[in-house]
Amino acid sequence: MTPLCRFQEPFKLGAIDADAPIVESKTTTADSGASPAVRELLERAAHARHSQPEDARNYALQARVVARAEGDRAGEAEALYRLASLAHLGGDPEDAFGLAMEASEVAQSCGAGLVDAWATHLLGIIHYQASNFSEALDHCLRALDTYQAAVDGADGVDSGNILNTIAAIYHSMGDNDRAIVTYEQALAVAEPFGRQEFVALILGNVARIRASRSEYLPAVSLGRRAVEIARENSPSIVANLLADLAESYMGLADHQKAAECFAEARRSLAEQSEEGTEPTTAAQLALMTAEGRVALRRGALDEAIAVLQAALDMSERTEAKEYELEINDLLATAFKRSGRFEEALERREVHDDEYRKIFTHAADLRLRTLQVAHETQNARAEAEILRLRTTDRSDTTPSIVVRPEHESLHLEAFEQLAILTEFRDADTGAHTDRVGDLAAEIGHAIGKSPEWCELMRLAARLHDIGKVAVPDSVLFKTGPLTVEEYEMMKSHTSMGHRILSGNSAPLFQMAAEIAQSHHEWWDGSGYPLGLSHQSIALSGRIVAVADVYDALCSKRPYKRAWAKDEAARFVVSGRNGQFDPEVVDAFVSVISARDPELGEQLK
Repeated sequence: MTPLCRFQEPFKLGAIDADAPIVESKTTTADSGASPAVRELLERAAHARHSQPEDARNYALQARVVARAEGDRAGEAEALYRLASLAHLGGDPEDAFGLAMEASEVAQSCGAGLVDAWATHLLGIIHYQASNFSEALDHCLRALDTYQAAVDGADGVDSGNILNTIAAIYHSMGDNDRAIVTYEQALAVAEPFGRQEFVALILGNVARIRASRSEYLPAVSLGRRAVEIARENSPSIVANLLADLAESYMGLADHQKAAECFAEARRSLAEQSEEGTEPTTAAQLALMTAEGRVALRRGALDEAIAVLQAALDMSERTEAKEYELEINDLLATAFKRSGRFEEALERREVHDDEYRKIFTHAADLRLRTLQVAHETQNARAEAEILRLRTTDRSDTTPSIVVRPEHESLHLEAFEQLAILTEFRDADTGAHTDRVGDLAAEIGHAIGKSPEWCELMRLAARLHDIGKVAVPDSVLFKTGPLTVEEYEMMKSHTSMGHRILSGNSAPLFQMAAEIAQSHHEWWDGSGYPLGLSHQSIALSGRIVAVADVYDALCSKRPYKRAWAKDEAARFVVSGRNGQFDPEVVDAFVSVISARDPELGEQLK
């Protein structure tokens, strides 16, 4: 059984579920150091979080744009975290993960320790919900250390929240002794703050552990206490606690008490619905699954199958994979005991197939993408470039001899290598094409000749070719980069220039120019050379805008895909800072032509 582990925001105490009670936390958003203008928007987002989530998201987006325009890194980090928590509340863990990653990185860059702790904790929660317990534990332990450092070692109100998550992870990993100790630590932190809803949650989790050890008497005692507290302070978890209590009573062979608990749990969910607060899918599935387990335990096979099949239908409709796995497992057992062996085998095969899908998704993505590289018709050219990764960077600049008449053939080979460096993108290769197309359109808007723009379209596709010289451990890392790793990543600009400048053809010369300059900033704070203003090649200034906009709009394992209006506003906010103002104006005209409605928003 999965522990009752709810994500709780640091600004508000309460579960992530929309029906959870909300209690003010003593840890306020003001602790992050955001500017007054950003603070007001974030407070509005917090206020609208449950009642008007779309408004809350818009406020958080505005807070991010304002923070970026003001150079308020702490405010930007908190806005990103707010967006991550809203995505998680809305049931989108992938978006939440990408935003939380960004929030943590920005927070670390400006010393916003509290925001870093909150974001890291959310990353741990998402790993936990994906059953990636090792990563979850690592993130949550780091979140606890970061939080305690930010509050000078004091047991702040969020310590109990993080400790509860850590205990739940130990619980799920089967380390029950350590889980109980950690739950007790969380309880000691929570009680002085009057967090009775949190106390009920922890007591319920400890009761589960006791029941798993067949210690049914203490499990019943703890479970009853948890239910009593939750009735008054956290009605949304009463049904879950009652379902657990019913299973503990079954351990004592008290069928009557178990039936009473299930009946009260059903009434609790019905009352929530009558009051206008629809019970969560997780609460309903937890109850149905528990009823199926109990029926299976007492040998009521037909009853167990009926309940579990209804639960399976709900889990498939709502894509609740965690419950779907367990329900298929229980159904396979129930069918087998009933002598319905074909149905048992079918459920077992579905269970195993879903398990593989959940835990091998990342590996499958990498294998599929690498296959694209292996199928290229230019394997020899690819091997030559990849060979650079094993050579000493202090060697003389490699020379790639390409005869002009074969320029188009070798361009195709380089494009395949560009696809390889972008393998995190599910629509492999589309990113490089889109950057080239957008860059060419911006060039037209600025007034460059059609010939120059077409050259730009092709050359821009190779802007990240230097990433073939970046180690896999850095290039494919999903977490924040260390200082050393970031320097390795930055080297892709110089390596791309070295790779491409060995040929004198205009196409390759422009591609080399772009590779080297597309991370330079208009204000001089970019890399690798720290150039500014007109000293940056125009092609690089254009691709800088096109690359950032399309990268933001693209979904990656480490980030969500931004909405077009959000990404466009981000680019506009970098005018005169990261980006050439003339290029940004041309970008706005191109985007407005593509989408007039978006153009009106940008105005």
